[in-house]
Amino acid sequence: MSSRALLTAYLTLGVVDTVLAATDVAGPRWVTKSLLMPVLIAFVYQAVRPEAAADLRLPIGALVGGFVGDVGLLVDSRAAFMVGMAGFGVGHVCYLLAFRRAGIALSRRLPAAYLLAWGALIVLVWRGLGGLLVPVLGYSLLLTAMAVCAAGVSRRTGLGGVLFLGSDAVIALGIADVHVLPGQDAVVMPTYVAAQLLLALTWASWPFGRAKPNGAADRRSAAPSG
Repeated sequence: MSSRALLTAYLTLGVVDTVLAATDVAGPRWVTKSLLMPVLIAFVYQAVRPEAAADLRLPIGALVGGFVGDVGLLVDSRAAFMVGMAGFGVGHVCYLLAFRRAGIALSRRLPAAYLLAWGALIVLVWRGLGGLLVPVLGYSLLLTAMAVCAAGVSRRTGLGGVLFLGSDAVIALGIADVHVLPGQDAVVMPTYVAAQLLLALTWASWPFGRAKPNGAADRRSAAPSG
């Protein structure tokens, strides 16, 4: 299956799952949502240049963590939610290590801006999280650190980090029963699907042909080779 076909399959699954989530149809989501990360993993393997395959362990680990998170959040229980959050947390650690290996270039103001956004979110959800406050605090800091490092890799990767941060922020707002925008829950899946794709594209060539050799493109626009 070609990388373009896999990308089409991933985006189609994302659209269908978004519709199912918006219409509160849970059953079929065990198929659509559970398939998202396996299809994206297959896409990354197809789209990356062959000689970079050894550098895929961390990003693939991040996507496997995303799979655990996706499945965990399909189950309506606190224990399953914690497992799902742990899966995403492992994924963020893998992304962090992968971005550090790829090399990042951060402006001095960038981490402060992300921390301010994190602080604003915590102020909004503080009272509504109850017993989930401590794990959500830890997870959200880890996610914020991932987004900061993603921004230091490339604009495309940075956008993926921002979208991931936004998607999970909406989930946190929902858990805390805070509604700041009409229909805010409807943005969770589209932003998440886009975020994972943009982060995964860090290791894929665009437009899915063979990537340029090491050093042939600027770090701000090309996929890092690790």
